[in-house]
Amino acid sequence: MPDTSTFAETTLPPPPSAAFSTAKLSPNRQRLVGEHATLLFQGGRNRHLYRVVDGCVALSQLLDDGRRQITDVLGPGRLFGFTHDGRNIATAETLTFARIETLAGSNVDDGDQGPDVAAELKATLHRMQAHATLLGRKTATEKVATALIDLADQFAWRGRAASRNLFSFNLYLSRADLADWLGLTVETVSRCLNRFKRDGLIDFNHPKTVRILDEQQLRALAGLARRD
Repeated sequence: MPDTSTFAETTLPPPPSAAFSTAKLSPNRQRLVGEHATLLFQGGRNRHLYRVVDGCVALSQLLDDGRRQITDVLGPGRLFGFTHDGRNIATAETLTFARIETLAGSNVDDGDQGPDVAAELKATLHRMQAHATLLGRKTATEKVATALIDLADQFAWRGRAASRNLFSFNLYLSRADLADWLGLTVETVSRCLNRFKRDGLIDFNHPKTVRILDEQQLRALAGLARRD
């Protein structure tokens, strides 16, 4: 059994796998978790909801032959831990060091979980429907552009007022993660990113940092509504 003593609030040692599955969290307590830690297993029992306070968490489902489909990428403020018949509908894994909070008094078996949870459920349903359309109908260019806009909306930091239309974000997903999220190959993801860079839509001098240079054109390529 993994040693859960390293799952601490004040230090960032390498975390054990399935940290939430082996350690009980008290309501309102925030925990720091290292990257690539499995927080919840698909099909496992769970009775709590969790909030991403800081960092990035990926939800995924695994097929019997090992193929993985990332179903959502969660940034600060997003909730996870929803179940069906008391079992997790997805595996939750950190993609970076993250701060996770157990919702006070939350119980996934309760019928009334408050307006914040209801709002998150609506947002999650909307994202699932949009992702189904992305997987089924969007081209590779549209898929990668949509992913960049979504990640920028969740993780971007804006520059000074004079350059407020230019902003960057940490790309916590690897090229393989992006491929598993978008239903593409790693090679196709890389080609799209490089083409966007050549066309002056984005820039990245480091593979984990993306700078958006033309947000409106990127949104147009993604097939998303123009943002005022």
